[in-house]
Amino acid sequence: MEKSELNQWWNIKGNYKILHKINPLRLEFILNNFDKSIRKKNILDIGCGGGLISELLAKKNANVTGIDENIYNIKQAKEHAKMSSIKIDYKNQSLDTFYKKNKKKYDLILCLEVLEHVDDVKKTLDKISELMKPGATLILSTINRNLKSLLFAKIFGEYVLNWIPVGTHQFEKFLKPEEIVDFLKLKKIEIKNIKGMEFNPISNNWLLTDNTNINYFIVGKK
Repeated sequence: MEKSELNQWWNIKGNYKILHKINPLRLEFILNNFDKSIRKKNILDIGCGGGLISELLAKKNANVTGIDENIYNIKQAKEHAKMSSIKIDYKNQSLDTFYKKNKKKYDLILCLEVLEHVDDVKKTLDKISELMKPGATLILSTINRNLKSLLFAKIFGEYVLNWIPVGTHQFEKFLKPEEIVDFLKLKKIEIKNIKGMEFNPISNNWLLTDNTNINYFIVGKK
């Protein structure tokens, strides 16, 4: 991200407008799928960006750590949290670096709209599983890999509807739910829920559904 884009994260009409649109739904899903109160729980938000979901959880008195390897993302996240008088432990680190330096285990780990951008998904999920406390919850969201997701998440989302900047996604990095499920099971993480997320053009809203053809969530418990 260029310095000129520093204000984009909290601009509801900017490059991340789609995340602002789905953020209430993401928060609702997280709260409904974490089987305890998040108050005082240790939460790790991987690839936190400008802190859109981190701030909502911190407002509910969770102990939130947000990591992102993009310095401009973290800078804006810190600035906005300070402006909002919200305490969040933001770190400008990749997951690899954080994993090596961190000694803490977490009650809840979020990896939202991140896996479709990483080069080694298995390595990423392996590190995430090691950062989870026994009994901890993992909530992932990503994009399925099929013709429908190519058309709507990539072509329409980037080139037609301009929801996200062109080049944001690489189709070959999209992930089928069963690919993630198989690996999580190897790490002794029990799959608790899988839900799709769809855009309804009539209501102009995003909804949770059982259709995982494009965007979907996976919830696992260690």
